Parts: sequence; structure tokens; C-alpha cells
Amino acid sequence: MIVSNDIANILYRDCKAFGIKIYPDGETPTGEVTEERVVIHAKAQTSGTYWKKGFVEVNICVPDSSENSANSVRLGELEREAQTILDDVVSSYDGSCYRYSINSIGREADTALKCHYVNCRLLFEVLNVK
Repeated sequence: MIVSNDIANILYRDCKAFGIKIYPDGETPTGEVTEERVVIHAKAQTSGTYWKKGFVEVNICVPDSSENSANSVRLGELEREAQTILDDVVSSYDGSCYRYSINSIGREADTALKCHYVNCRLLFEVLNVK
């Protein structure tokens, strides 16, 4: 059985491919973003006949290059990389099969943190059949 903490750990492992610092759910630093980082937020799962489904937010943050000005080139690189790393993944963990894929992806701004980020909303499914 895969629980939300396991999902966060799976994505933590998979996001290492970005080569930037990763913050799992509950360990996100506060204050202005001064270096690139990946933040993972695993959400609750709902049971279905064959699959337990849940959504996970993976945010890839990039500090603004100047006052409210996005580093568009870097954001584009990371968005393309996310499409490769985080889409259509199938594997197993602790004896349970899972799959996840990008449900939506796009750029967002956070003026308080002085960054822009690529928001990847992933649909994470765990096989609910024995």
C-alpha cells in the first residue's frame, strides 16, 4: 500500500534528476527565494475500483532576475525538463504498482517570494487490486 508520504518520497527521488535542491512537503523554507528549488506537496488520495488517485503539486521555483521579472529562459528549460522527468511514469514501490503523469503544467508568479515557478500538477495513481 502506498500512502501520501510514500508518494512524496517517490517524487523526491524522481525530482533529483533536476539537479537542484528539493524540499519535501512540510519542510518548505519561508522568505524570499534566492536559489532554485523544487517543492513537493502530496495531496489526499481517493479510492476507486481499480486505482487510488490523488494529485501532487511539484513546483520548480526560480528567483526573479530583477524586480518582478521572470527568468523566462530558465523557466522554459525547467518546464521542458519537467515534461521529460515527470510525465508518464510507471513503476512499483513496496510491492504496489503506481503510475503518474502531468495533469497540467504552467508558469506562475509569487511576488511575495520574489520568484516565478513551473507548477506541475500530477495525477498519481496506485493500483488498488491484489
